[in-house]
Amino acid sequence: KVGPRPASRTEGMGDGEALWNAVSEFVRPIIHLETQYDADKLEKRLRDYFKKGAKTLNFRKPWQECINEYCDTVFSSVFSGLSDREWLPQADFLFCVDAGVKELFPPQCFARVPQVVFEQVVLQAVDRAFDQQRYWANRWDTISNTIQGKNTQKKVREALDDARVQVFEEIVQARQGDGGIEAFLAGWIFSFVGRLAAATQGDPRGCIEEDQAAQLFQALVQEGSLPMQLVAQEGLPQPGWEGIDAMVVEGYSQFLSEEDMAAAARRKGKGKGKGKGGGFKGLAKGDCKGGGKPVRGGRGADAEVNNIPVGGMEADGELSEPPSKRFRGGGKGGF
Repeated sequence: KVGPRPASRTEGMGDGEALWNAVSEFVRPIIHLETQYDADKLEKRLRDYFKKGAKTLNFRKPWQECINEYCDTVFSSVFSGLSDREWLPQADFLFCVDAGVKELFPPQCFARVPQVVFEQVVLQAVDRAFDQQRYWANRWDTISNTIQGKNTQKKVREALDDARVQVFEEIVQARQGDGGIEAFLAGWIFSFVGRLAAATQGDPRGCIEEDQAAQLFQALVQEGSLPMQLVAQEGLPQPGWEGIDAMVVEGYSQFLSEEDMAAAARRKGKGKGKGKGGGFKGLAKGDCKGGGKPVRGGRGADAEVNNIPVGGMEADGELSEPPSKRFRGGGKGGF
């Protein structure tokens, strides 16, 4: 079967057969969806991406870094060359990456590395790098259609990208998806607003106002910027979901202007004893397809997304569960 790494660590710098076969297995079930290349040409292109991805690697670095850099390079090439393919967002390149690592990495990189640890690193590197490149391929159109001005677009893009990288690793990968769409969006929005504030001397409204930020996140959600594994589990939130607007308002509320703070001080006490708890209005179960619990509480201006409890790893760094069954022969080929 394609994919699982043998217990032996004597592989590496192979003759190309494993990668050749993995790419052929990948292409076979998706070639009927390909509109420009025949099977041979598509396979050749993909093999070139996977071979060239290892050429600039410094194998003196930790092996985990090498695998992540390899995935970044490979999927950057894949999305640069094939981003218009309708089949690409649903593709699963896990076995191709596994084969590429076997063929192209020196075997001493993995000396004494337990197989379950190796597989977990490969699996997370594939999911992270593929998701990131898929997001990067789509998000610029959304930003440019929503935000005006090149300098503003640049600040927004940088804050969005950095926040998403952090939240994907902490909520999606560390929790193995258990956090769900609501937790992901809350973390992404809070981190985005914090980063935007840091780039604007503590005044995110000096870049974009709340209503514009809410419009941006509504568009990002509907236009494919959520992690695919979360969407597969829960489905997309409904267009115009009020929970997103509420998250944006709460995120911005940590960065009040002097006028806003004075107005808040005047209002203080008027609503004393009315209402219970914190959280977002409108986040009742069922607002987001798939349900889920409301996100509760606010965050201070200097709060970090990485304070959110995560799972998947025990406190001592040991794996709390084995890698996905995708590595166990759960299917061959593209999807």
